[in-house]
Amino acid sequence: MKYFKGALLCASAIALSGAMTAHAQQDDSERKLSTVTVTGSLIQGTPEDAALPVDVLTADDLRLQGSPSALDMIKSLPVSSGVLGDTNQFDGRAQGSEGSGTVNLRGLGASRTLVLLDGKRLAPNPFAFAGNGSVDTNILPLAAIGRIEVLKDGAAATYGSDAVAGVVNFITRNDFEGFELSGDYKYVDGSDGDYKIAAVGGWNVGTANFLLAAGYQHRSELAATERDWAVRDYLDNPQGGWSLVGNPGAFLPVAFVGGVPTPVQGVTRDPACGNFAGTPLFSGATPVCGFQFTPYDNITEEEKRYQVFGKANFELTEKHNLSLQAFYSSTEVPKIAFSPSFPPVGGASSPTADASLVPGQFFVPATNPGFQTLIAQNPGLVSPAAQGAFMIATRPLGYGGNALAGGRGSERSMREYEHYRVSAELKGELTESINYTASLTTGSQTGRRTNEDTVVNRYALALRGLGGFGCDVAANTPGQNGCLWFNPFSNALPQNMVTGATNPNYNSAAGNSLDVLDFILEDSFTEQEIKLTVIEAVLDGQLPITLGNGNIGWAFGGQYREEEFDRQYNDIANLNVTPCIATVTTGTTTCAQPVGALGFLAGSRPLNASQDVVALFGELSLPFTENFNAQLAARYEDYGGDIGSTFDPKLSLRWQIAEPLALRASVGTTFRGPALTQVATGSVTSLQNVGGTFRAVDIAGNPGLKPESALTYNVGGILRTGNFRMTLDYWNFDFDDSVVTEPVASMVSAMFPNGATGANNCGNPTFAGLEARFTFTGACALGNVSRLSTQYTNGPNIKTSGIDLSADYTFEDVVRAGLDVEVGFSGSHVLEYDVGEVSVEGIVVGQPFSAVGFLNFQTIATPLPETKFEAYINGSTDNINARLTARYIGEYQDQRAVLFDVPNTATGTSVPTPQGRTIDSFVSYDATVVWSLPYETTVSFSVENILDTDPPFARLELNYDPFTGDAIGRTFKIGFTKRFGAGS
Repeated sequence: MKYFKGALLCASAIALSGAMTAHAQQDDSERKLSTVTVTGSLIQGTPEDAALPVDVLTADDLRLQGSPSALDMIKSLPVSSGVLGDTNQFDGRAQGSEGSGTVNLRGLGASRTLVLLDGKRLAPNPFAFAGNGSVDTNILPLAAIGRIEVLKDGAAATYGSDAVAGVVNFITRNDFEGFELSGDYKYVDGSDGDYKIAAVGGWNVGTANFLLAAGYQHRSELAATERDWAVRDYLDNPQGGWSLVGNPGAFLPVAFVGGVPTPVQGVTRDPACGNFAGTPLFSGATPVCGFQFTPYDNITEEEKRYQVFGKANFELTEKHNLSLQAFYSSTEVPKIAFSPSFPPVGGASSPTADASLVPGQFFVPATNPGFQTLIAQNPGLVSPAAQGAFMIATRPLGYGGNALAGGRGSERSMREYEHYRVSAELKGELTESINYTASLTTGSQTGRRTNEDTVVNRYALALRGLGGFGCDVAANTPGQNGCLWFNPFSNALPQNMVTGATNPNYNSAAGNSLDVLDFILEDSFTEQEIKLTVIEAVLDGQLPITLGNGNIGWAFGGQYREEEFDRQYNDIANLNVTPCIATVTTGTTTCAQPVGALGFLAGSRPLNASQDVVALFGELSLPFTENFNAQLAARYEDYGGDIGSTFDPKLSLRWQIAEPLALRASVGTTFRGPALTQVATGSVTSLQNVGGTFRAVDIAGNPGLKPESALTYNVGGILRTGNFRMTLDYWNFDFDDSVVTEPVASMVSAMFPNGATGANNCGNPTFAGLEARFTFTGACALGNVSRLSTQYTNGPNIKTSGIDLSADYTFEDVVRAGLDVEVGFSGSHVLEYDVGEVSVEGIVVGQPFSAVGFLNFQTIATPLPETKFEAYINGSTDNINARLTARYIGEYQDQRAVLFDVPNTATGTSVPTPQGRTIDSFVSYDATVVWSLPYETTVSFSVENILDTDPPFARLELNYDPFTGDAIGRTFKIGFTKRFGAGS
């Protein structure tokens, strides 16, 4: 990489030397400096068809497509894949950020795409996966957006960190005058539909212009049970939301021999399993009752969004202008649906003050009314010698639902996001040949979330009849004097909340009260905030040096960025307050493993951190001839401390070979500095699949991280002749020191190569460091993993390349005068995406692999189909526009061979389950008609996914890939726009 930088600098010096010796003169009056700055350049007046590959979507373009949401627009981009925005709570890369969205150019990760609003940075999403610094695209004020520019090339030399894969710049309307009101409603089968409304006003007062826009968007809840493909039987998809820990569940009857609990029979499955609820699995020595949690989940959650945007432009003098902006956005996801309760990972503690508890286990005494009812209803099921039972594979709430939540019994949590940004920019002319721009931008995004979980020791007490906030545990009066029982058996369940089937063995006297549920369940609350302040100054103009087609354009500037991060928890989730399982019952704060008091969600510690970045940057525009020009940019950025600094140049060329044909190329280095939370001490916790069961995975900061860097180049061409236009580009990215989280699946596979049985690497001295990353509830074994520690690291080399192609042609006056028909195509094909070797604690946990055309489950890559394109035909007359769009996503493979090659024996017989290895290609068709009516009124009607095509099947919890697929099905949308006065 450093040799390339040197070569590029030499080439740049030669180019500049040629410029210095050129003597062709040009009258300054022949070259008027425009005030427009195109994404990818700092020099005002740079044309949109310059050397860089920039796609432009205007507000009218989006209107003719039915005014899609930000999520729908981003997912439809052929150059974007692995997008967040749909419900995807089961993937660690999306957990906890429900309600937010991303854009992911080239599939390189959302953190490597820089999202701007009017060319300026936005505060990152504080709940983005592992604090990676990506921007929440759902906050953007769509009503105020006039166009969107997508730069599909590395641009760190111009914009700094994060612009590795490219830039998406949302640009607000300018010179708008009048008032505009718009809205639409989308009918979605099985939900209350989606709708939005927006208002925009603009007016001129003297030499000042003002714009004010407000919008509201509502997305309705769509339950997984509303789509028959989303909930499947166990053998159709064993990964389709199935857990071995349910309710009804399984238990181990015991008696106390010399004070030691001793089994009196084997693991026993609740007899209700397979009758009104549950699927019997692993009959024999370890029978369990399979619980499917996805019927309690949603395909889309209810979301409410509000945005208010205002800006004012003042012409202070003929040569100086002031622009002020203010922006506020709020997203509410009031009731995310989860499983009725999560499965407790570990057992209770047994401190002296709670001598009734059995260490490390959830114990039910024979005096529990539910246990007594179970024995009475099922003679011979339990040995008469039993004095109680350990709950082996049982969660507090399952098929009977969560009565505290109501409805279908899903546990309800919330997500909230608030974003604000204010900006001031002063720009003008210092001299006739030098312009200046100085700006201050500050903003923040705050995220809040809750999740309900089981308080371990309270649950254990309630199983012993000592539950309830009014119970005196020391008095030891089970079920009396304010003490409450919790019944973990099926006879406490009135019905199956999913199917509605009633439980013939329900005993209301042994049922669970709302008070005992309120005692054992508590909300974990997290609030995180990222503040971003950017101060920037740029000079640009023309040098008194001319080339064959004019003066050399130049820009030079500096930037200062300050980022602050704050993370807080409520007491039950704060390890500084509640470090131990026993803290809630005894007050103790000393324990061997400070993992908190909750059964499934791990606690964490508050964190406050900040980071300063200083940058210097410059750019030259070299118009060598009328047909050949070059752009040279370079940026120095200093993060200070151990992270250090980076210098990155870039050279772009454009050659107009002939009037219809131009070639363009760019080459440069680009970089991304580690996000603030990635280098700060402390950790965040996600829930990821470990050996078939979700477990807590800590992701720790790494102060030793270095910026990742990449060599990028792009070669392409533009063909324009008559009404035909085509662009073709080849792109290539070659990464070093990629900043990633250590891959969970690879670490688990390396530690336990033979799964739950057989010889693994427990106790192997070579693997001691890797083994220390795992926390076990007993001996080292895959089934005993309760927690896994990972960290951010400078990981493997990544190399990816591909081809973009777009073309369109307009047929004028078809059939009759005034009817124009346009056909177009835009697509991207990934040629390679190679990921290098991954090591953790000196152990190679991941061999090099190709990510293109694969699902990439729990790897550092997102799902990446090889090919993605859209084609359209658009017909327009003076007052009607009709558009038909076809979208295609190519097939890709699930590389988890063990799922498909090893027969499934969970139901007692060996059953091959090869389905889902190939995730099929997907084709959908959308149609939109827009009518322009009198009085500046337009109405539109859209049908999306006309053929109501289901998303391709994937071996994931919701039976499709939410990063890629469309789960909604056919929808119908009607919209309107009414303008009052002149609009633009």
